Amino acid sequence: MKVKRDQLTGAVLVIAGLFFAYLISQFKTPFTPEYPGPSLLPGIGAFGLIVCGAGIFVQGCLKKDEDKVFLTKKGWTRVLISFAALCLYVLAMKYLGFLVSTPFLVYGVTTYFAQDSATKTRLWVRIVFSIIVAVAIWAMYVPLFGMTLPAGLLFE
Repeated sequence: MKVKRDQLTGAVLVIAGLFFAYLISQFKTPFTPEYPGPSLLPGIGAFGLIVCGAGIFVQGCLKKDEDKVFLTKKGWTRVLISFAALCLYVLAMKYLGFLVSTPFLVYGVTTYFAQDSATKTRLWVRIVFSIIVAVAIWAMYVPLFGMTLPAGLLFE
């Protein structure tokens, strides 16, 4: 039996969702009705990965026609590097916290995906952009919504 692209994609999404749900469960802030904590939004994302992955998997099982080429070797490499970057980011957040690890992730991802682009951005622009993104997200969650983001074990 040949595994179809949708079946593989669905299975990978379900596994990724379960993996992220496990990592999110390691956050120390308790989930209460008064304060859902920093794991609420990533938890919703992990749940979405699991549900959508299961749906894609089932759809792949029911589909009768042949698959076309989905990704080239370069495309699969990008997918795997992006997934590894997200895993490393979750781990880094545990030890370094949100404000330290987020600019590095944003910088790394934007640099990686822009390397084939015709427009080249300067190093300082990417660094400033990465810092602004992290601070803007922090400003929305902490002062505006009154939530906390992981501070990191090294800074507690």
